[in-house]
Amino acid sequence: MNHNRTSRRRIVASTAFVATLTAAAVLIPVHQADSATRPVTAGTGWKLQNHITHIDTRPWVIAFHDTRSRTALTPYLRKTAAELSYRMAVKVTVTTRIVPTSATKCGPSHTISVRYMSKPNPAYPNHSFGGACALSGAAYSGYMYINSDLWAAGRGYSEAQRMNTIWHEAAHAVGLAHPASCPKDKTGRKPLMCDVNGLKTLVSRRYSTWEVPAFANLRANRNRI
Repeated sequence: MNHNRTSRRRIVASTAFVATLTAAAVLIPVHQADSATRPVTAGTGWKLQNHITHIDTRPWVIAFHDTRSRTALTPYLRKTAAELSYRMAVKVTVTTRIVPTSATKCGPSHTISVRYMSKPNPAYPNHSFGGACALSGAAYSGYMYINSDLWAAGRGYSEAQRMNTIWHEAAHAVGLAHPASCPKDKTGRKPLMCDVNGLKTLVSRRYSTWEVPAFANLRANRNRI
């Protein structure tokens, strides 16, 4: 697989390594028609990754790097999979499959591989990270590295904070990026995907109102290209 572009962004509790990887020799450009039919890839409080415009209709599975990751994260990811299925109108299920996780090589088609480990990014020991592969503009596969230190005794992280991290990285794994701006909604909440949001501002353990149009356009763009 070619590693065509990598962008790295920090957030308070996790880092997204967004790798432009493709299963072909080169990334095929997405045709841009007139402005009325051009894919919508950004808006207030949300943004898609530069190399991704849409999600196709094929179902996705969430797999695990090893049995330890599967045992620790399956209960959380079942909730995330259900929400992704609803938001993208694409079936997402959690499996028991073991699939090695890699941030530099695309995994199997329509598979998100998840690894649970301490300090997955040594340069930022409190961070987790995730990213997506694209083929012809469509999200193709993804990866998530969830920092197991969030569960360590004495670290003081709440269940809501852990869940926010998992949901944030799962969104990266299907094509969402950090937004260009971080507005507040009427309740005072910033986007979950905001790189200055942190873990404590969103405690609903769900995607915020800012992510709703991101997923809607990820879905709708497949009819615009």
